[in-house]
Amino acid sequence: MLLTSNVPKEIVDALESPTFSLHIKGNAGTGKTTMALEIIRMLNSSAVYLSTRVSPNKFYQQFPWSETCIQQKNILDANKSLTYQTREETLFEYVDRPSFLRDLYSRVLEFKEEHAIVIVDSIDSLKSNFRIPLEDLNMERDVLDMTERVNANVIFISEIVGESKLDHLVDGVVRLEREIVNGRLLRKLIIEKVRRTKIENPEYLFTLKDGRFRCFETGFQVNFVKKEFTKVEEESRLKISTLIPELDKILGGGYERGTFNIFDIGDIVGMYHAYILSPIFLNFVIQKFPVFSLPSKGIFSTDVFRDRPQTSLGDAFLSSLDENIRKSMNKYFHVILSSKNSIMKKIETYGVFYLKGEDYLEDINDFMQLAIKVLDETKAGTLFVIMASDTMEYIYGQEKLTKIIQTWMDKMRQLNGILIILKFEHDSLKLPTNLITTYFKLENIGGNLLLYGKIPKTKMYISGLNISKGNVQASFTPIE
Repeated sequence: MLLTSNVPKEIVDALESPTFSLHIKGNAGTGKTTMALEIIRMLNSSAVYLSTRVSPNKFYQQFPWSETCIQQKNILDANKSLTYQTREETLFEYVDRPSFLRDLYSRVLEFKEEHAIVIVDSIDSLKSNFRIPLEDLNMERDVLDMTERVNANVIFISEIVGESKLDHLVDGVVRLEREIVNGRLLRKLIIEKVRRTKIENPEYLFTLKDGRFRCFETGFQVNFVKKEFTKVEEESRLKISTLIPELDKILGGGYERGTFNIFDIGDIVGMYHAYILSPIFLNFVIQKFPVFSLPSKGIFSTDVFRDRPQTSLGDAFLSSLDENIRKSMNKYFHVILSSKNSIMKKIETYGVFYLKGEDYLEDINDFMQLAIKVLDETKAGTLFVIMASDTMEYIYGQEKLTKIIQTWMDKMRQLNGILIILKFEHDSLKLPTNLITTYFKLENIGGNLLLYGKIPKTKMYISGLNISKGNVQASFTPIE
């Protein structure tokens, strides 16, 4: 029976057939053992785990969640006898390879008709214990022959990084890597070989959060879940919650009033930034804070709040919003548009404020009058203004862009408001770091959208959406 998969589809499909052999390799600390255990949990298979590293007690301390998917009697010290013994009996070391293989064979036979998996962790350490040269593959061949006889799968784990002779014997080869990108940890899984299965994607990002192996499909992460909105306690109102636990942790509870914040959008992120960030802004509306949005050039009110979305993802987003949220949108959500764009005037369905674009000071002063009126009507105490730098450049030109944003910052402080700039790779936009409260970068790395903080500095997070009936939330899963 296949449980929820956190492992690439190519490996899942291959391991569902009997007698498949897999080599998981990589440097120490890359997550090889965690991946092998996740495979056991995922396939709900009977398993024998041969360890050259830890005792059963230490094994469960390191992987407490594995107690539900592998029995203690099947966590075997490969340096000792595999024959079952009580605690009172004395364990003795193997004297030769044949006795080791005989006991392993007898243990696997206990599973009878069950689909079993044998994990050898690690094959290089096991051979070293038996004083077998690494280039001698007789041990591997013996294990492969034994598992094939009983229709079991086998997973060899090793700390070999490059190509090895074992790669030619097994059916599949996976290499795990950890690297530092922009000063932050990134974990990659590379599929080097899978017999009888087409490799749809040779590279995946993954995390070891909470001691679990979780691989991410390439592309925009969308999960349909059953989940309620986070409740906001009154004492948390000192900061305005994003209603997203991971993001609130980074922000120390939420956004501070009177602050200037940046989301820096990478050049190959595209309009997906709108689907990641819009749920955050929507959560401010849900909490009855006015939100004014100047969307990126060519995107209508971030393209996800329209009556007629232009994409299937936009349709899924909009159809998930319940009637109460729609009512809040009508009251608290406002769109800032350029008078230069006549098409947008005909499409928008929410409150609209137009920037004439002739004199930025006049536009800001006109906005201030509207903002004061809205704050008085809603009794909200503060508001959010989200502005895309590419649209501001389109309206006012590049020359004064930095000065214009600084003026907006000053005005927002007067209103106790929160200014968020969506920055789109503008070399001309140079703002002093001492003025910035938070600075997040959204990038496309290996086909996945990753978010990380520069101010404050954070680890990398895989970004996506959790969609359920009446609920759309951005999700940020840390790479650990």
